Amino acid sequence: MAPMIRRLQVFSFAMLTSLAAAQARPLPPLEDATSVWDTAAGAPLVWTGLLDRLAKLDAVFLGETHVDDTTHRVELHVLQQLLARRPGKVVLSMEMFERDVQGALDDYLQGRIDEAAFLGKARPWSNYRTAYRPLVEAAKAAGIPVVAANFPAGLRRKLAQGGKQAIDALSEAERALMPADIFPASDAYWERVERAVRGHMGGGSNTPEERLYDAQNLWDNAMGDAVAKAKAAHPDAVVLHVAGGFHVAYRDGTVAQFARRSAKSTSAVVEIAPTSELHFARPDRDRDQADFLVYARTLSREHDDGTWAVEVPAELRYQLEVPKSGVDWPLLVWLPDRGSRPDDSLAYWRTTAGGEVAIAVVHQPFPELQDDLALGGRYAFGDGFRADYTRVSHGIARIVEYVTRKFAVDAKKVVVAGAGDGGAAVLWTSLYGEFFALEPNDLARLAMEALPDQKPVARSLTIVGSNTERFESIAADYKKVGVPTRVLQSPSSQQRSLVHLALATSRSPQTAPGGTGPVLLLLDSDTPRAREWAELHASAFEAKGSATRIEITAKVPSGTAADRVVHLAVGGEGKWAVASFGKGDGIPLAGGPFGGTTIVVLPKGTSDADRAAWLEHEKNKVLKRRSMFANIAVASADGEPSLASVITTLRQKGRSRFLIVPAMFCADAAAMQALKQQLGTAADGLDVAWLPGLGAALASDER
Repeated sequence: MAPMIRRLQVFSFAMLTSLAAAQARPLPPLEDATSVWDTAAGAPLVWTGLLDRLAKLDAVFLGETHVDDTTHRVELHVLQQLLARRPGKVVLSMEMFERDVQGALDDYLQGRIDEAAFLGKARPWSNYRTAYRPLVEAAKAAGIPVVAANFPAGLRRKLAQGGKQAIDALSEAERALMPADIFPASDAYWERVERAVRGHMGGGSNTPEERLYDAQNLWDNAMGDAVAKAKAAHPDAVVLHVAGGFHVAYRDGTVAQFARRSAKSTSAVVEIAPTSELHFARPDRDRDQADFLVYARTLSREHDDGTWAVEVPAELRYQLEVPKSGVDWPLLVWLPDRGSRPDDSLAYWRTTAGGEVAIAVVHQPFPELQDDLALGGRYAFGDGFRADYTRVSHGIARIVEYVTRKFAVDAKKVVVAGAGDGGAAVLWTSLYGEFFALEPNDLARLAMEALPDQKPVARSLTIVGSNTERFESIAADYKKVGVPTRVLQSPSSQQRSLVHLALATSRSPQTAPGGTGPVLLLLDSDTPRAREWAELHASAFEAKGSATRIEITAKVPSGTAADRVVHLAVGGEGKWAVASFGKGDGIPLAGGPFGGTTIVVLPKGTSDADRAAWLEHEKNKVLKRRSMFANIAVASADGEPSLASVITTLRQKGRSRFLIVPAMFCADAAAMQALKQQLGTAADGLDVAWLPGLGAALASDER
């Protein structure tokens, strides 16, 4: 045991040494982590050019995201470089301190109290040490003033409750902490506020008096007034004001309140916009927000809601099929529902639109086993949904950019569509082309997110559902930001047809004529997975010109011609006799680069003839015909050999990767959970995957 402990200790020491070395490495130079733009010229700027221009102004407003690390590097750099260009002639103004702590701030800057006493009195923000301390310390070292610019919280509460009457009741000391006048904000500003607080706080203030004494307007009045007073007190200095980006965007809010009080002063707004990649910078879209845009590559997020975060590379996987010949193909980016497998979605669109459309099926980034043990997944998870949806949005943008650049695909013919959870991700994204959200989920959280100031570039958004009432408010919000949005009522069986129409494909499901009537595809059980797999088979029939209808076995209309009925079942009197698997076709393979063993589990009630046929396939190793690394084994759900005993035997032979699948079209969740319980702990430590039936693999073989 001792040698193993020593190895672990050595490994741990080496790992810690490596981490320490990584921590000592410098961050990328700011020039490499940012992209700077002059919005009036619509052209990029180098940092020295930006700073030279800012140094000539009376006031500079830096709009920030409060918890982004690169943003705070930018702010410190701007302050240091202004000090280099105008030594001693800079005043730092900050939203992060309220007016009533100005005395404590002055005492600290002058050295009359230490930092601990200062922090005890100044009510610093929770991320002060990592975000704003460097600014204050730089100002202290340079001997320049720092202005506590924000409106005191206690006074905000009094005015919000009592308005003008509350002002009249303030003490002289309290009144001294306020601007001499409170000016209203513009209607355009309040429209942005309403978008930002969408779904929160009852939609914000509405009457003119409520808006006048709303916390948002008090903040802006206080900060605008503070910057104006700082400029008046230091006429030969440039005032650098640091505040949340919303307060200064579009030269409104705080900037407009400053201009009221210091009309002859020159100023500029610099909006710092975090982005996961500088490739996503959109100065053409964002130009109205500021005089200068600084896109800052996100590396780390500081303390927020109890957590910290770092930006790490992450794949958004997708499957892609592009027609082999031709040009200017339309592109469908499809986001499956939470319970759907990407393989099944690709199979459906390949059959119904393949050859006429490039198809990209996105994999859900958070895989999870469904109740029937098939692998589905989510696009967003828990409290991190905002970052998760944003990551998917960026991923979709990259998919579109890559596919339209590398393949003969027309960037003007892009349709992004999804169902259920995938539909929610579509609603969040709305970046390219035509958008379809089929029965989208997660509407409560989506309805509480701020609406963008910029018009998204989506040409249209269609929200489709069998019950559309719950989508109307979402549609109304999207219309507010300029997205042509419609809500369509459609039964679930016809919703994908709308996507086909947008793609202008010649084939559309549920429309092809055929024979003397539709082919009835009979299911033994009506589960979402069974329906989805039945639709795969239906699409294969329809691609050959036969209309179809999916029914449950018990609902077959009397008098239906036998040649128009297909029983989607394995063995017995079903469509697929067990003997038909003699070449290994229709049996899914275990995954992995070196294959594995597919364990076919015979359901309760399997006939002796079918059981014998499956055992013959096992004896003949039929999957070797498809891959030298593939193996097949047979277990029984209600007898011997049991699933646990088969796994145990194969483990002893050195097998470690398994796919367990019942020998039926599609098992329900209860049957799959029973198999898992039967397996018990026999597969602990092994790589085991599950599939609730052969239906998807059989559909693939039909095509």
